Amino acid sequence: MFEITVSGRCRKQFMKKILLSDALEQMGIFQHKPCGGNGTCGKCRVLANGKEVLSCRTFVSEDTEVVLLAEYGEIRGVTKGYTAEFEKKPLVSEGYGMAIDIGTTTVAGYLYHFPEGELIKSICVANRQAEFGADVISRIGYAEQGGIEVLKNRIQEQIAKISEGYPIEKYVITGNTTMLHLLTGKNPAGIARAPFLPESLFGEWVLNAYLPKCISAYVGADITTAILASGMQEKKTAFLVDIGTNGEMALWHNGELVCCSTAAGPAFEGAGIYQGVPAVRGAINRVFLQDNSLQYETVDGGKPVGICGTGIMDAAACMLELGALDETGYLEENFSIGDSKIVITPEDIRAIQLAKAAIAAGIDTLLHACGIEADAVEAFYIAGGFGSYIRCDSAVRIGLIPEAVAKKVVAIGNAAGNGAAMILQSTDCLKKSEEIAKTARTVDLSQDAYFMERYMEQMMFEMR
Repeated sequence: MFEITVSGRCRKQFMKKILLSDALEQMGIFQHKPCGGNGTCGKCRVLANGKEVLSCRTFVSEDTEVVLLAEYGEIRGVTKGYTAEFEKKPLVSEGYGMAIDIGTTTVAGYLYHFPEGELIKSICVANRQAEFGADVISRIGYAEQGGIEVLKNRIQEQIAKISEGYPIEKYVITGNTTMLHLLTGKNPAGIARAPFLPESLFGEWVLNAYLPKCISAYVGADITTAILASGMQEKKTAFLVDIGTNGEMALWHNGELVCCSTAAGPAFEGAGIYQGVPAVRGAINRVFLQDNSLQYETVDGGKPVGICGTGIMDAAACMLELGALDETGYLEENFSIGDSKIVITPEDIRAIQLAKAAIAAGIDTLLHACGIEADAVEAFYIAGGFGSYIRCDSAVRIGLIPEAVAKKVVAIGNAAGNGAAMILQSTDCLKKSEEIAKTARTVDLSQDAYFMERYMEQMMFEMR
């Protein structure tokens, strides 16, 4: 028997050799591990008996004093968002119903009481599956190693916790195709390899939960419900993009809905960045120039602990303005964010270039598929937590979105969750969501020559 003590604040005894990250989890300490425990991101660094180690790669079998080098609070998630008009015909005649959006990074819940349809509470918490990887491919890999039940139990426990204290009559649970597979315990392996055929595209009831229909392996039910919430089909031409790990997007033009998903990676969610963090207290979320001096702000005004997606984008835009970057993204040395002790590395810039090129090329490809230019778009909807805080001037400056749509951007918050809430409140919305998924056309970017061409071009920054 041996004892692990964490910074003098908690301790626990263990009977046999244990991976340090597992021990910390049992002690109630959550560490941000976007690499899924592969030892490559460095985010789980701790001091163990005075020696710096990665908790995800270190086994202990003796008394150990642990000092946390980085500990983050809860992610500042987003629940609010735009909801198109709809007629209320709730799925629940009387009692409690709940809409859930299982995001890769966060889980949002909306609790309603019927028949009046009153929103009792909304909540957004970190997705605890994130310790098994920041993106869907990492989690699919973990599932293939025998972790399906672990992942399923983790998300089901979270939903139960969010629902605690309320007898839920019915749920509507949205999410990308992988998240819904992991929720239901289905094997997601087919999503990760050609011909990219998932076990299910859902659009069905599982016990007392309705899971909206996915469009394809990488354009999930979260985009189906986001399209529903945006009301974009009321316009002649409208674009919707969720700037996240998967970069899912949709273009509505002349009665046709065209979708795609780009492998943007998690850079804009703070993962894969040297000092990147989610939107937690102390995360640098805004960087700007004032009188030629670099300034920054942090989430909730906390002491800087890292930099999140919007801060990373702002920093890159400022670096271009200051001449610290050239058109290729070359950075001679680490770039300091004021006096914060947070730096942007050359490797960080490469990750940002890869992410922004994937999103920008995806936008270009959908426009090309419909034979239109960006200035034909009437409304450019940006969904998700990142989109809620995005600054259009920075997004345009780094080439993430076309300049022609900058004044047409509408941030619609957690559209996926709000779309799920619409379904909970309306049988008509349920039917409409099924029609959206059924009629949408998907562009396979992995086989699209135009996307490949634009991707290489969008890797470059524009010099002014």
